[in-house]
Amino acid sequence: MNNLFLRIKENYLLFILLWMATLLIFSYSWVPGGLDVDSCNYAVVAKEVLRSGNWLKMYDPVYGGVFYYHFPLCIWVTAFLFKLFGVSAFTAKLFSMTSAVALVGVLYYFGKMLKNQWVGFFAGFSFLITNHIIRLSRQCRMDIPVSLFIALAIFSFILAQRRNRIYYLLFGLFTFLAIFTKDVNGLFALAIVGAYLLARLRFKELIQPLFILGLLTAAAPLLLWIWLDQNTLFYTWFHQNFMHLYKSPGFNVPWYYYIWAIFTKYGYLLPLAAYGAYLGIKEAHKNKTYEFYLLVIWVIIFPLAFSFGSQKLHYFILPIYPAAALMAGLAFDKIIKDSLKPKIASAFKYLLIISSIIMLAFPIKVQSKRFIKTVRMAPLMDKILEQAAQYRFISYNQDKASLLFYSEELSRIEFTRDIRYLDEVLADPQAGLVFCYLSQEDFSKIGSATRQNCKVLLEYKDRLMTVNRACPEVTVILP
Repeated sequence: MNNLFLRIKENYLLFILLWMATLLIFSYSWVPGGLDVDSCNYAVVAKEVLRSGNWLKMYDPVYGGVFYYHFPLCIWVTAFLFKLFGVSAFTAKLFSMTSAVALVGVLYYFGKMLKNQWVGFFAGFSFLITNHIIRLSRQCRMDIPVSLFIALAIFSFILAQRRNRIYYLLFGLFTFLAIFTKDVNGLFALAIVGAYLLARLRFKELIQPLFILGLLTAAAPLLLWIWLDQNTLFYTWFHQNFMHLYKSPGFNVPWYYYIWAIFTKYGYLLPLAAYGAYLGIKEAHKNKTYEFYLLVIWVIIFPLAFSFGSQKLHYFILPIYPAAALMAGLAFDKIIKDSLKPKIASAFKYLLIISSIIMLAFPIKVQSKRFIKTVRMAPLMDKILEQAAQYRFISYNQDKASLLFYSEELSRIEFTRDIRYLDEVLADPQAGLVFCYLSQEDFSKIGSATRQNCKVLLEYKDRLMTVNRACPEVTVILP
């Protein structure tokens, strides 16, 4: 009993941190909806994997071809979660949400290893209040999982330096998982470590047997996957994830985009992270703990490398924020007096208790605003579609991915932005049964003769589901 009490006391800060992360990330995540466009796309592919059983050469119903945009780890995990718990927005988010909570725990141990438990505690807290972290955690995306695996890879590398070279195997494993999660981003674990070893002139470490074995651990499963997929996707994957980022003509953004993004989206924590970097470098020179340089390289290398690409989006550099949070943790630990730190932890504890009680006793009906019309209409669409043996379903100028994900009946959708084509299909007597999902405004643009033959089956706000001919007698108007 005493041993249990001591363990709880030793991990007191970790419990508070994980409690905080779970509350912030998982609260109301079970509410239907909430997935953004990319999340719906990835969730639809995972749903198709589960439906078809094709775990290799995965089909993308949104684009109507083989899915080659990213390596498949997130898709596979999401499909497996769908198999275990059913297809829902919550299960689609589950891998990312659990990765975020795990990453907060990793940052605690990372900070504790670098300095002390308070650095870890403040690092985890800084990460949670970083712009977009909570929002992106609650999506079916790869940004948070790849950040977790990069952090674990760097953490394992430091353990290999401080404790035992056997940790190089874990470094290789987590590097593989990072690459298999989000391609180019995952490669930065190797780039960070390589730059650190070169900066410290530790060339012998590059030929250390366990380090080489770690590199093989990172590369071998990737090569195996490419071989299992019979090399059919490698060229398109390479073109999409390397050449597209470098040459994409669709993004005309300045070279300083990431500097601007860091100042505008992270400005409130940037002074703390900068001060923490100074403290880390000072600590490295004083105590010969040069692993602090890894944090500096970590936060610099992402925006520097991605600045050379034509395509720039702020979440491409999201994996720098765990390192920035560790720097902020160092700053918090230095600034806040030791006598105040336990009081801050207690304040967090009581705040979490009160927040948890409020959530349980007074549940708030939070309604997601993302694709709310599709979320509300999809179950009723399914009831209508179940009554039709054969049909075509056309989405006119509406998001295809959200329809495919939230509908249990639809596995294929025809998408068009050509109003004349839609008019021709709906007016064609040989077309068979054609359902259409579109806005009221777009429906009014169809020829009057075609509109007279069409029947509105489902209506919600400005969205309609229509059919071109006699169909099961169902008309629903949602409030």
